Amino acid sequence: MLNEKPVQIIVNGRAAITLMTSEEKKTNLVVGAMLTEKVIESLDDVESIIEEDSQVSVITKNPYSILLSRKTVLAGCGGASSFLDSGKLGHISSDLSVSKEDLMKAAEAVSNTLWFSGGLFSSNGNMLKAAEDISSQNVLDVLIGFALLEKVDLGNCFVVLKGNAVTETVRKAVIANIPVLAVFGETTAPACDTAEEAGLRLIIF
Repeated sequence: MLNEKPVQIIVNGRAAITLMTSEEKKTNLVVGAMLTEKVIESLDDVESIIEEDSQVSVITKNPYSILLSRKTVLAGCGGASSFLDSGKLGHISSDLSVSKEDLMKAAEAVSNTLWFSGGLFSSNGNMLKAAEDISSQNVLDVLIGFALLEKVDLGNCFVVLKGNAVTETVRKAVIANIPVLAVFGETTAPACDTAEEAGLRLIIF
C-alpha cells in the first residue's frame, strides 16, 4: 500500500506549490515540479534545496526573476473550468526516433503497479531512472527532476509510463522537451490533441 502525504514547496520563503505524493525522497519530484510549473527555467536558477519531512525549501539565485504565475494551465471563473494556454507551452525540438519494438522492450523494465510507474530511458534504451507514485504527473516530475539534477539531456531521452495519462501529463512532457512518451494505459482525447500540436510523439499501447 502506498502512503499519500502532502509536501509543500517553499520558494524564497513563499509557499509556492503543495503536492500529494508517495515519494519518500522528494528532491527529484520538487525540482521537476518547479520546472514544469514554470517556477524555474533550468537548474541554474536554483541556489539551494533543503528537504524536510513535509516541506522542501528552495532558494533561487535571482528571486526577482522567478514568476509563480507563468502557468500554462489556467482556471476559468470560480475554478469551474480550465483550458490549456498552448501559446505558452512551446514545441518539442528533437529528432529522436524510437521504434515500438524498443518501447515494448523498455516497458519490460518498468514495474507493474496498481498506481502509476514510469521510466526514463536514454536514446539507446538504457534505463536512467525509474519512478512510482500516485499520479502520472508526479511520476513525470520525478523523472524530469532526476534528469535536471544529473544533467541529462531530455531531448535525447524517452519516457515509458504505465497508467492513464491526461493533458497535464502531456503538458509536463512538452515543457521538459521530452520528445517521445509511450503510455501503457488510457489517454484522453485532449491529451492527444495537445501532444500533436506540441510535436510530442505520443504512443499509446
